Amino acid sequence: EALTVPSTSSEIQHVGNCPIDCASIYYNGVRRSGLYTVVPLLASMPVEVYCDMDTDGEQCGGWTVIQRRVDGSVSFDRSWRDYRDGFGDLHSEFWLGNNHIHELSTQGDYSLRIDLEDWSIQHKHALYQSFSVEDEEHQYRLHVSGFSGTLQDSFGWYHDKQHFSTPDTGNICAEISHGGWWYNQCFYANLNGVYYRVSVNGNAPNITPLKTHKCSLNFANSAGRPLQPERARLTGS
Repeated sequence: EALTVPSTSSEIQHVGNCPIDCASIYYNGVRRSGLYTVVPLLASMPVEVYCDMDTDGEQCGGWTVIQRRVDGSVSFDRSWRDYRDGFGDLHSEFWLGNNHIHELSTQGDYSLRIDLEDWSIQHKHALYQSFSVEDEEHQYRLHVSGFSGTLQDSFGWYHDKQHFSTPDTGNICAEISHGGWWYNQCFYANLNGVYYRVSVNGNAPNITPLKTHKCSLNFANSAGRPLQPERARLTGS
């Protein structure tokens, strides 16, 4: 199914002056995490997104969440079209959609933050100072660099400049991993693989961007934000 948004308009926060992302909303005084409507500069239509207004401490919210895994309720074994347009439920597990990710990440200098939690409730994060995704014509090629965080980098160093693939495109790594990703002779990091509801060790598909790719995770959340979000105020505000 397509990306699910609330059926009642009261659940979605509409902010005036056409915010281009969650940072635009945050730096105009909104501090409540939830669903909002944004219109990226390159987009022709509004898009509903989940805004994380809390992560990274006080005065550092405004993250536009592009992916979340929390309980395995949504299958990520999807087609190119599904990954292009987005799928899942913005209240729980979802992929925002490669078209939307492209529109968001190429309208300025964007960073990427990935938050992870393993089955012992140990939290880790990775932060990339530079993040963008090309358009569909260029197979949503990934550009990610400038790593820092509390784990070893396996996403940036191995997957940077890779094209996106899905199980229906003939990519063997996508087929055996049962999910779409920026594969580079398979992966060291794959947040869209099989979600195991228990801790798994071994050579199985997984969703961990740790240096070793032989364990599964309980929670994964990926979000983008401008490098200088204080400049992302709404026009006319």
